[in-house]
Amino acid sequence: MSRQAPDRRHKIIMAIDDQSETLLLIQSFVEAAGFSFVGAMRAREAMTLCDRMLPRLILLDIEMPNIDGFETCRLMRANPTLRTVPIVFLTARKTAPDVTNGLAAGGNDFIVKPFDPDKLIERIEYWAARKV
Repeated sequence: MSRQAPDRRHKIIMAIDDQSETLLLIQSFVEAAGFSFVGAMRAREAMTLCDRMLPRLILLDIEMPNIDGFETCRLMRANPTLRTVPIVFLTARKTAPDVTNGLAAGGNDFIVKPFDPDKLIERIEYWAARKV
């Protein structure tokens, strides 16, 4: 009996970014890799979506209005349901303090925009396969 690879469609990748163009770009790469995708443009919207579905991985921008990515990450880590969901910062901010603050807020990884699509999918596959 041959063993089939796990169905990636059941692994929801969520991206939170206030730029709709960025969400559409990420969506195209994520879905082409066989994952399901859900996008949110605000932290509160993302939290509401997480109440309805549990993403396997969250891609999170730092620069957002109202609640930035660092605070969003802290809010997600305070939620028992989301505590172990991997959070990868996907942002144009790349200074050492940005990386330090992202990891201190509870992020698991840090990818700088503009990103290489193949590297993005590689990191998604890595984190989606792990239990944190």
